[in-house]
Amino acid sequence: MGKFFDKLRQVFNIFLIMLLIVAVSAVFIYFRTDPANRGTTFWISVGFLGFALILETLLASGIALRSNKGRNIPGNFAMFILGTIYFIAVILISVWNAFYNFSVVKYFLIHILTLAIFLIPMLLMNMAMLKLSNSTTRAQQEGRQNMSLRSMRVKNLISSLKASGININFDALEKLSESIKYSDPTPAGSKYENDLDDAINKLESAAPENILTACELVKNALNLRNEAVLNSK
Repeated sequence: MGKFFDKLRQVFNIFLIMLLIVAVSAVFIYFRTDPANRGTTFWISVGFLGFALILETLLASGIALRSNKGRNIPGNFAMFILGTIYFIAVILISVWNAFYNFSVVKYFLIHILTLAIFLIPMLLMNMAMLKLSNSTTRAQQEGRQNMSLRSMRVKNLISSLKASGININFDALEKLSESIKYSDPTPAGSKYENDLDDAINKLESAAPENILTACELVKNALNLRNEAVLNSK
């Protein structure tokens, strides 16, 4: 919980810095503009500065609050950079208008065109990130189901051996079943997943005197698979 509030404070600090920049820019634009021209265009400047401030704060929170996830950080950071450039562009356009006094329509269209130039790429990047996130979620769901089925296969083997009256060290098999069940469900790649399945197949078909040896082979395959998952993150 402490880390969460630390991240919120980071976002709030960024917001305060940008709010200060917006305030200074608004004051400069106000006093630089002739009193006769302090009308609609000034409030257009303030409106777009406020929008840029909110947008950049949201993008900053996307980095701070998701930094423990890892996968979407590059995309979030790229969007934050685009947002920063847009924020600077809005300030420059507003200052530009303070010196040259564009008409309301022309000034508004300049802001709209600038917004489109930056917002469309950000929307496309966000759609790509959502697609990647959904794909990752589906892969984890499938992985979780696969690990649960593998764990159940070991449990079924334990039940079958006990029903046959075979006396072996079942603790090792019980621990193996739990290790499989609670492993990271993220797929590790076909090689490691297939090796684990092959090891479980050998365990199921092993003679009673070879059960514990086969159990060690499954454990080794599981460790390699989990290590591959860890290295992929």
